[in-house]
Amino acid sequence: MHKRQVVVVLIITLLLTGSQSFAQDEGIHDGAGTAGAAFLKIEPGSRPVGMGGAFTGLANDINTIFWNPAGLTAVHTRELTAMQHFSFVDINNQSIGYAQRVNRLVWGASFLGSFTEIERRIAPTETPDSTVTVGGFATGLSLAYPLATNFSVGGTAKFISQQLDIQNVYGFAADFGAIFHLLDNHLGLGVSVLNAGVLDGEESPPMAIRAGLAYRNFNIDRRREMEADSEEMGQPGELWAIVADAHLPLIDANPSFHLGAERWFYDIIAARIGYRIGLNDNPSDGLSIGIGVRKDGLDALANIDFQFDYAFVPDAHVGHAHRISFITRF
Repeated sequence: MHKRQVVVVLIITLLLTGSQSFAQDEGIHDGAGTAGAAFLKIEPGSRPVGMGGAFTGLANDINTIFWNPAGLTAVHTRELTAMQHFSFVDINNQSIGYAQRVNRLVWGASFLGSFTEIERRIAPTETPDSTVTVGGFATGLSLAYPLATNFSVGGTAKFISQQLDIQNVYGFAADFGAIFHLLDNHLGLGVSVLNAGVLDGEESPPMAIRAGLAYRNFNIDRRREMEADSEEMGQPGELWAIVADAHLPLIDANPSFHLGAERWFYDIIAARIGYRIGLNDNPSDGLSIGIGVRKDGLDALANIDFQFDYAFVPDAHVGHAHRISFITRF
């Protein structure tokens, strides 16, 4: 094993060991439930979730618009993604993201929403008296720019709307991110500040800091082809990636640690696995798995790449969660 691979394995091992020791001492956060717009805690994208929610240091496709906006500099031309999240108790969430390169600058737009109907009863009756709509959405505009060949920064400005029956709350927030690549682009180090803003009244969005690293290996032949043709779309022939994130909520939750891996076979099919370790009980803690399929366009769609991703987060107590998403590059 190369020295640089040993370093990455040691860092991930220390992260995992440290998270387990902290988890024994932490309970429910004192500020639990005090942040507004809780839907912003949703982790968008089947690919990142399939790797345990570790994506801040990898950040190499359109999904990064929700995780680390600096990673948008990995977009070669245009990318579009959409996700449907089927969660417990019929709570469904959606996300859409788009990014486009203009010379060295990359701009993007995003939507993240969650709406559900909750039954309202005045007395303990079998039939509800009415239903209440609960949910919200956030729309964002993003910019990312490479300050150097191996260092990029980015940001997203968001408008937030939160609904509880007929009451609406509005606000604004921003995400900021940076990503640094080392070892001939094999190692990525990323950091992002998410949901820094304010809502109507005294509530604040669920502000958090994420830091992550990723080590990836490439299909050398595929990478050389892409370097020879700068207009070619898609990812640079990645064979596998190992990722790790630390997530630090600043208002209403304890830290969590995320580990994951991805392996591509024949540049067509991907297998993913991840593990989330929270410092208090959380339905999302534990194992996650995912798969992906990608294919170049054919005939009339020859200039379009397609990628379909699926992630599964099992939980026997509150119900399993499924995410289905697609990415297209054109």
